[in-house]
Amino acid sequence: MKMLRTTNYQLYHAQREVIRHYNRTLLHLYNISYQQYLVLMVLNEADHMPVLKLGERLAFQSGTITPIIKKMEAAGLVKRNRKAEDERIVLVSMADKGLALIKEIQHIPEKMLSNTALTMEEYRRLMFLTHKITHNLEE
Repeated sequence: MKMLRTTNYQLYHAQREVIRHYNRTLLHLYNISYQQYLVLMVLNEADHMPVLKLGERLAFQSGTITPIIKKMEAAGLVKRNRKAEDERIVLVSMADKGLALIKEIQHIPEKMLSNTALTMEEYRRLMFLTHKITHNLEE
């Protein structure tokens, strides 16, 4: 079997191209990275989230999520506060600038889908299959 026809290579290459496309769009238009975009999207669904839980939800390691959050805080996109009941827990929430940015970037997933030229049925099938692969391979 040729390398370029293997499933793992095709998944790797597709992921790389999707992230490259997102980064090009996000960095060019909004001056944020793909990882920062993901953080904003998760916080938009569930604000005031512990840093560790946010990292787990995004499958980021703690050494990865903390610098991203610090950079976003410096840019005024998010706020960090210690939980009153347990000061060891740091909560992340959207700042006003982050909330305003979310309104501007919410269209990006639909635009990305359009750029892939997938039909809605193909998209649903892709989502089902990638979820199945991830679920079955997670430890």
